[in-house]
Amino acid sequence: MHSRNLMKTGVGVVALSLALGACGQKPAPAAEAPQGEATQAARATEGSEQSMRVTRIERRSLSEEIVATGRLVVREEAAVGSELSGFRVAEVYVDEGDQVEKGARLARLDGALLQAQIAQAEATMATQAATAEFKESQLARAESLGEAGAMSAEMIEMRRMEAAQARAAVNASEAAVNEMRVRQSRMTLRAPVAGVILERNLRPGEIATAGSMAPYFRIAREGLVELDAELPDIQLAHLEVGEKAFVSLPTGEVFEGEIRFLSPRVDERTGLGSARIELPYDEALRAGSFAEARFAGNQDEILTVLAGAVRYEAGGPVLMRVDENNVLQRAPVKLGERIGEYVQVVEGPPAGTRVLATGAAFQLEGDVIQPVENDEARGVANVGQAGQQ
Repeated sequence: MHSRNLMKTGVGVVALSLALGACGQKPAPAAEAPQGEATQAARATEGSEQSMRVTRIERRSLSEEIVATGRLVVREEAAVGSELSGFRVAEVYVDEGDQVEKGARLARLDGALLQAQIAQAEATMATQAATAEFKESQLARAESLGEAGAMSAEMIEMRRMEAAQARAAVNASEAAVNEMRVRQSRMTLRAPVAGVILERNLRPGEIATAGSMAPYFRIAREGLVELDAELPDIQLAHLEVGEKAFVSLPTGEVFEGEIRFLSPRVDERTGLGSARIELPYDEALRAGSFAEARFAGNQDEILTVLAGAVRYEAGGPVLMRVDENNVLQRAPVKLGERIGEYVQVVEGPPAGTRVLATGAAFQLEGDVIQPVENDEARGVANVGQAGQQ
């Protein structure tokens, strides 16, 4: 009985299905509708491309102000000393900071003792001159007698030798007197150049000592002072002789100068080289003072890219290049110096190439993006901020 009921139920279901089919209606399985919606969502996701900001490799004039510090030094210094020893300092005519002309008197040594020595030497020379004159007359008489046969040749030769010795003694005395007179002329110390007295190490009453460690006077020629600025070698390479510089003192005073000299070598320990900046004469510029210099730097155009666009890998830096189909491609580069937010591209893609500006580290080669140029990126950001408000 029960089996018959089941068979009747099955026949009913089949009949109902045939009836619905005849009417053109088709029942949908319960799982079919959700599966179709998932497929459509997946297709929508595949069709959307991520908008990413891109930038271009361009030639830019990257002029960065170079700042260096150093000490003010004397451009050319003259040292004044004396080769005379044992003489007392009679007078000193100048002091530190004084302006002097070339040949001006700086100090005088007491020459009384030397004057007495000169007088004694001159007296000795006069005596020897008289002796030489007497020996010359004896030689002349001996030669006359020798011609007459009244004097032997040996005696004549002796007279000739005595006359020569007397002349030599006179010459020696004359040289000694001349040497003393030279020393007398140097009893007064004079300035070899015009300039400013930087240092004085001589006082009245002292005994002068030849070859002393410190010179008696140090003079800055024409009073000129310049800045000895220290810079790293990479900045030194961007400077040129004759380039203008502005030197600032701790007092706030600023002086315009120009580069007179660039060091041909760099210190191995510090990696620094020096630039000498010539400055005009001014009393405010004191040797030994600390100062700061500012240079304009290099103005040449170089190939650059945003530093944030560089992606660093084990093999070196790369850029994610965006081709004409907006597909990302790796582009190895060789970088130079960094100035501000840009970095120099020494080797790599040419100017005008589009590259990812940000997010290069999170993208893969072959990805397709929707590029947004710099100006467009700013507009998108502004719209997004307005929407959030």
